[in-house]
Amino acid sequence: MPQIVFTNQPRLDKQQLVEMLRAADEHDDPVEELLDLQRELIVFEQKQGIASAEFYRRYHAGEMGDAVEIVHWAGLYRQYVQLKSVISDSLNVVVSINTVPLPV
Repeated sequence: MPQIVFTNQPRLDKQQLVEMLRAADEHDDPVEELLDLQRELIVFEQKQGIASAEFYRRYHAGEMGDAVEIVHWAGLYRQYVQLKSVISDSLNVVVSINTVPLPV
C-alpha cells in the first residue's frame, strides 16, 4: 500500500494533496503488496512454528492471547486474506469479460 509521509513542510493546498494521492495510487501494486504481506507472515510462522491460517483460527478462538505481536500478526493475516480475495475477484472479472468461446 502506498504511503505518504508528512514531515515539517508547508501546508498543502487541495490540488497538491489530490496530485500527491493520485501519484501514490498510480504506483500501487496489489500483487507486490500481497507478496510483502506474505513475506511478513512467513517470518511470524517460522518464529512461532505455526501456519498463519491455523494461528488465526486459534486467535479467534481466544487461544493466542493479546500481546502486541500476536495482534499485529492477526492484522497482517486479515489484510492478506482480504487483499488476496480482492485480487482473485478482480481476476475472475477480467477472465469472465475476456472469455472467448473456443472453436469446436
